[in-house]
Amino acid sequence: MNILITGASRGIGLATAKKLAAKGHSVGLFATNTDTLEQAIKDKTFKKPNKKNRIITGQLDVTNPDAWDYAISQMIDNFGSIDPLINNAGVLVSGALPKTDLDEQLALIDVNCKGVLIGCHKLAPYLADSKNGKIINVSSASAIYGQPEVATYSASKFFVRGLTEGLNIEYQKLGIKVIDVMPLWVKSDMTKDIEVTSIDRLGVHLTVNDVAKTLYKLTTSPNRKIKGTHYAVGLPARVFQTLSQVTPDSLIRWVNTKVGAK
Repeated sequence: MNILITGASRGIGLATAKKLAAKGHSVGLFATNTDTLEQAIKDKTFKKPNKKNRIITGQLDVTNPDAWDYAISQMIDNFGSIDPLINNAGVLVSGALPKTDLDEQLALIDVNCKGVLIGCHKLAPYLADSKNGKIINVSSASAIYGQPEVATYSASKFFVRGLTEGLNIEYQKLGIKVIDVMPLWVKSDMTKDIEVTSIDRLGVHLTVNDVAKTLYKLTTSPNRKIKGTHYAVGLPARVFQTLSQVTPDSLIRWVNTKVGAK
């Protein structure tokens, strides 16, 4: 398979790229910060894939449609096709909304919403040519119910969830599977320095490798074997997802207030 991964210089994106490259897949790692990316691929995991020309890297600002065109052309020129797209790039801003920087919140929406949308739009013609063309959007358990102190981030993941559900139906006729993964808090650079009440109370138990395992399995599975649309990662996220389907809204709000509000 030939896989394009955004936000691949660190965290979940990099961990997933390592797993895929180690198993013989060709991977395009794209990120905004190319210095971090070039450092990342010096990892021993990429030594053999690099020698076999199964790894490419490139700069990609996911909010820029032209940058997507360039990334796609790099994939086609080097690998001949694109099978899965892993829409992983994302940012997080925490804190009570009025106390946070508005420009940072707007930039979050650009990356987490517009970036995912542009990728889904741009890749469709190429993925339709693949036998197992798929888009895997990295969402979050915060898309199950809106979360205080990360309200904008949570809302952006609701956007990802809604887009995934709609395109899961719309792209079916193109032979493209569109799904998402929904982890709870993950130990990564993104969460290292943030202060959120739900982290204080629930802790951070998932690693980037935990999410990468799920992404690897979904990426490499034939489309015919993928029956769901949303894939929660970790027991708490699976419990929250199940409860949200059968629990009254008022009760879910009460649980989230107890978990996430000061």
